[in-house]
Amino acid sequence: MKKVVILKIEDYDRGIIKEKIKQALEKHFDIFKLFDATDKIVLKPNLLMEATPEEAITTHPFFIEAVGQIFREKGNAVFVADSPGGFVSNKDMDLIYEKTGIKEAAQNNGFDLLYPTQSFVVNDIPVCWWAAGCNKPQDGFKMINLAKLKTHDVMVLTLATKNLYGCISGLHKSHLHKMHPKTEDFTGVVLKLYEMVKPALNIVDGILALNGNGPAKRGKPKKLGLVIIGEDALYTDYAISKTLGIKDKDNPLIKEAKIRGWLKEEELELISELKEETIKDFEFPDPFIINSIPSPLLNLLTPLIGVKPAIDLKKCRLCGKCIQVCPKKAISLNKTLRIDYKRCIMCMCCSEMCPHAAIDISTNPLIKVVKKIYKCFQ
Repeated sequence: MKKVVILKIEDYDRGIIKEKIKQALEKHFDIFKLFDATDKIVLKPNLLMEATPEEAITTHPFFIEAVGQIFREKGNAVFVADSPGGFVSNKDMDLIYEKTGIKEAAQNNGFDLLYPTQSFVVNDIPVCWWAAGCNKPQDGFKMINLAKLKTHDVMVLTLATKNLYGCISGLHKSHLHKMHPKTEDFTGVVLKLYEMVKPALNIVDGILALNGNGPAKRGKPKKLGLVIIGEDALYTDYAISKTLGIKDKDNPLIKEAKIRGWLKEEELELISELKEETIKDFEFPDPFIINSIPSPLLNLLTPLIGVKPAIDLKKCRLCGKCIQVCPKKAISLNKTLRIDYKRCIMCMCCSEMCPHAAIDISTNPLIKVVKKIYKCFQ
């Protein structure tokens, strides 16, 4: 059985978060079997970009601090590491650590910050040095995967399993989008990482989640008051997906994992403090809503909807981040930014990494109609 525990924690109170997670680990998981005092613990949050904790784009620093303290008190050395999108130098990483509040949390608690300065190719995927040995703790670290509960334009949700994509070094992420442009193919890359990098524990920060058109600046923070703990990343995501009321066929990751036989409903042991089985008012991204419409109707509407990224020139600051991360080099600058839609593969890397929320899904009026149709089928 794969155990997943859902806790109700309303606010980012470090003491409460620490105590409830510690109690859950001692009661429901054999924490002393999973970890001993000699283990080097690397906390792997979601640090997608420079963002404040209030934007709900990155794992909250108080959340990271609370989990780290549990293991520091057990005598473990604690480290924090991630590899955000785009080219990331040590200077860039320092800015992200500072902006997200991680640097202060690390300094206050004796955590060491790691940098994605070197990578190793494992099964054709370049993973950061600190992730390469996570399956062999005697050679490296034991990972605790501290994901953020967020929506995602391509994958519907980005949770514990998708958070492992942050183990890939820098711009190699964009290259993999180029090599695997279809959602089904990209899902295979994420599942390959799931096979390679096995966190010892997964704890998802859903106290303040991100819904709408996540996973970055276009998403909308939403208070859920949830913390989800599981030993297995895929089953942790499955429990969250069920809690949010997503059908398995509409979640690319869950759908493919079930096809492969990696995920079986009868194997999930869910222990939840929620009164209701599902959360009703969580808002999903536009592409997910469109693709959830029954096929005959969707076939009629698709040519009229024209879903594609669009640049809001009023918000654009010409920083060039979208040009840097686009895997197909579909964006160019000639006084203003332009997107070559013949090259575009709808990976949404440009939108995901834009620090000014200047790239959105095209605002075709028919999308509003499709959203209303979608709600009728729920």
